[in-house]
Amino acid sequence: MPIPFAKINALFRGLLSSRKRQLADARLADLEEANYLLQRQARELELQTNEARELAHELALTNEELRTVASEARNAWRSADAANRSKAEFLAVMSHELRTPLNSIGGYVELLEMEMRGPLSDAQKADLQRIKRSQQHLLGIINDILNFTKLEATEVTFDMIDVPLRGVVADLEALMSSLARAKSVEYHCDVPRTNVFTRTDPDKLRQILINLISNAVKFTPAGGKIIVSCRASGQTASISVSDTGPGIPSDKLEAVFEPFVQLDRGLTRTTDGTGLGLAISRGLARGMGADLLVKSEVGKGSTFTLVLPVAWTRLTPMDGVKAIAS
Repeated sequence: MPIPFAKINALFRGLLSSRKRQLADARLADLEEANYLLQRQARELELQTNEARELAHELALTNEELRTVASEARNAWRSADAANRSKAEFLAVMSHELRTPLNSIGGYVELLEMEMRGPLSDAQKADLQRIKRSQQHLLGIINDILNFTKLEATEVTFDMIDVPLRGVVADLEALMSSLARAKSVEYHCDVPRTNVFTRTDPDKLRQILINLISNAVKFTPAGGKIIVSCRASGQTASISVSDTGPGIPSDKLEAVFEPFVQLDRGLTRTTDGTGLGLAISRGLARGMGADLLVKSEVGKGSTFTLVLPVAWTRLTPMDGVKAIAS
């Protein structure tokens, strides 16, 4: 018996309504899940926003602290700079004030040595020599202090010209070799055959080398040896002063260039001076575009090397003959 159309229609509508409800339920579930995810993301975003606000607040506090520290540092630098200027001015004035009477003492000693006030006994001449040595020693200390204060205040001027290193080293040999012989120290100068020229201040260069060689003589015991050598390689030339003195510990190699540093600080130390010589020498070297380096080994001696820029080189006649022959 055939099924009535009305019944079929009702059945079809029921099935369709059930499918719509399933789809609607599935859609509703999807919407609920999406809503849950959105709410969770909103909560996470809110937390991140709060964290960002806290970080921004901390950053603002940190920036304020940095501004305060920077301001305090600038004020401290200004105060230190003012104090350094005052110290430099005081030392310069005192140095000049002390040099005047010391020069007078030296002048009167020379007058007495010339026996312009009458004949002198051998004992009186020996006493005058002691006075002169003490006067020269004090004058040297004062000059070191004055030179150092000028370096600190950047008041040193340099007269830069092309200088032959061979001539500078050779000129020093007569002066410094006699100083070494007076202490029974062997002095050897290795003068290069090729004439190397450097752009430098000749007076400052001479001052540095005299200081280095004087230090070598001072710290080298009798029977020791001092070697002065000059080398050129590429764009640089070097003058080295080597001695057989006590040497410098490896952890003190840079400290010797600090002002007022003396490795032998005991009351029984055998060397004198202010401890400014090497600080002045390196300051002068760097002011001329050069540098002063040191290598040393305890018990074997030290080598101080002045590295200078090469301006140009010139062959000696003998070098020219050898070059043609080769």
